[in-house]
Amino acid sequence: MPKKLMYGVISILFLGLLSCDKNTNEGAWEDNIKLSHKEINFTAESNTVLITTEGNWWWINGIALNDDWSYDISEIDTTQDKFLIEDTAFTIERRNTNEIHIAMTENQTSSARTLTIGVQAGNYFDSIKIIQSGN
Repeated sequence: MPKKLMYGVISILFLGLLSCDKNTNEGAWEDNIKLSHKEINFTAESNTVLITTEGNWWWINGIALNDDWSYDISEIDTTQDKFLIEDTAFTIERRNTNEIHIAMTENQTSSARTLTIGVQAGNYFDSIKIIQSGN
């Protein structure tokens, strides 16, 4: 009897391993934001861009200027349909559920600067990267 039980358990475990699909990623979400642009290049002058989304349930989860992610957005509810984030170098405005307006002031330095905006919807993460050339 123990031999039959052992073969039964091994058979069940073997069948369980065969039923796993290695191509699926548990917990991975498909793109439910659908940004119109993910990377934009600006000249050194002041510039603006309108980025649209197909999804309307998203929020900003972080902002970095030149890879410095310390910009504090904790006082701003970026899940709202409308919000405004202002800095000396940039402005980010959500005017409705499907539009992000981004403006950057003139880059007066000789170095390029990069603004990265992290966006999230559920467990889907994406970002918008704006590279502004130096003067």
